Amino acid sequence: MKYTWIKLFFLAIAVPWILLRAQEQIDGIAAIVGDDIILKSDVLQLAQMTALQNNVDLQRTLDFLQEFQSDALNVLITQKILLDRAKVDSLDEISTEEVDQALEMQISNLLGQLGSESEFEQMMGQRLRDFRQDHWFVVRDQLIAERYQKEKISRVAVNREEVDAFYRAYKDSLPPVDPRYELTQILVPIKAGSLAYDLARSKMELIQERLAQGEDFSELATEYSDDQASSGRGGELGFVRRGELVPEFEETAFNLVPGELSDIVETTFGFHIITLVEKQGERINVSHILVTIDPTPEDRELALSKVRAFFFLLDNQPALFDSLLTIVSSDYGNSPDLGYIGWIEFSLLPNQAYRSALFGLQPGRVSPPFETKDGFHILKVLNFKAGGSPNLKDYYPQIEALALRNKQSDFLSTWLSNVRNDVFISVLE
Repeated sequence: MKYTWIKLFFLAIAVPWILLRAQEQIDGIAAIVGDDIILKSDVLQLAQMTALQNNVDLQRTLDFLQEFQSDALNVLITQKILLDRAKVDSLDEISTEEVDQALEMQISNLLGQLGSESEFEQMMGQRLRDFRQDHWFVVRDQLIAERYQKEKISRVAVNREEVDAFYRAYKDSLPPVDPRYELTQILVPIKAGSLAYDLARSKMELIQERLAQGEDFSELATEYSDDQASSGRGGELGFVRRGELVPEFEETAFNLVPGELSDIVETTFGFHIITLVEKQGERINVSHILVTIDPTPEDRELALSKVRAFFFLLDNQPALFDSLLTIVSSDYGNSPDLGYIGWIEFSLLPNQAYRSALFGLQPGRVSPPFETKDGFHILKVLNFKAGGSPNLKDYYPQIEALALRNKQSDFLSTWLSNVRNDVFISVLE
């Protein structure tokens, strides 16, 4: 029997909707669900998002437009049904703080993609402040529907008998599994030394002098800030609450008055100069310029010489790995437990450097050193399982997860089908 994969309807809260400009939106009602309506523009927005995620250009392949819109309409109808049932079951309450946080995440993602607030407003056809007000209720409904669906399927479970039955039914069509490794590692980070610290501090002091001379904060942030997420917005982070920032940054930011510049603030991220844009109750909107403390070439060479010495020792005596891991972890203020990676599929390794280091490596052996953004690594293979067709002995947790997902999908489909009989639904031409 061939296994047909059924995707559960989870709302993409972290992925911003691809919105049309206001003047380009299509007027009209696509469907009525209970007391709510679905606009044709809503359907087209979701169809565009789905097409984008699947690398389909609807402008070039118009034959797919109707199919994408039909799927989008079904998804939106499902969302409205979930909202309706959440109200009936008194599960439609959600805190303002949760909605605010999700909304700001969406706006931050959009601003990061579009580059600036002015480009955002041009694309959306409305001011950012107006967008926040209008889109707040959209995000609220998304969160409620997502939470209600998760609550419904959380009651679904599978036992060993059901997992066995699932495996017998679908074993010929289950996707093959990758080879799996149980790994531990020694990581030698490339730590910035005193020279790197002094260089970063000097750069920030020069920026501070230019601000004191009246240069524009946003322009300097765009040109010099190392915070890639906010530099394109002139350093603006958006609204935050207490507890959402690192302590040193937060203490300074919440004690500023609008328009005031801070002194240089040092955090684990580097050096900052902060200005308060706006304050609304317990929330503040801040901008900052960040200068990170980047290791110098000399810092890199020092770390490389250490990891080479470690490998020379371990290549001849792999049994010393655990002892050396304890020593290295102590030197860098970490727990030796942080070296344990656990079981991981070959295709899910962080990058090609890991895959190259593991190629042909047998259990008990260590890899040559390799470099990533985190520093220099030496891996040790503790255990290995060959890939291929999954079996219950070696891959029971993975098969159990597939069986559970399949049962949840069946449950949700049946539940939605039954609920549709109790909810007024009218799809308009």
